Amino acid sequence: MDKNSFFARTMHTPDSPERAELRATLREISKSLIPLHRHLIDAAKSDYAFAYEADVSPTQLVNLLQDDPFFAWLKPLTSVIVDIDEMARTDFEDAAAHAIPTRIEQIFAGDQYVAMLQRDVEVAGAHAGVRKTLQRLESRK
Repeated sequence: MDKNSFFARTMHTPDSPERAELRATLREISKSLIPLHRHLIDAAKSDYAFAYEADVSPTQLVNLLQDDPFFAWLKPLTSVIVDIDEMARTDFEDAAAHAIPTRIEQIFAGDQYVAMLQRDVEVAGAHAGVRKTLQRLESRK
């Protein structure tokens, strides 16, 4: 990648106060989603190890997360986190940023997500943290 295209992707124009607040909000949402993501991966890894009677090394886990259908339900959450982090450091469309809470709610409504939420206390705690962040952000509007 040449230097100019790199800077074009990673630099953004100076923000208005509203835009800076939206960017900070995106960072806050990302910070609350990361622990949830980690706990979901840990819980899914345990389920996989139980189902297939196999220990999973960190390298194998990365490959499984990318390629195995057992972990496919986690990909939308991974995508949301990546998209938020991208928006937090580059120019973005307001509509894309405002769609993030809806995307998160769709993930929260998924069958596998609900099952994990109901049986794993770490997932439930992290879920509560995300909910709290989303509520706090809604109250700012």
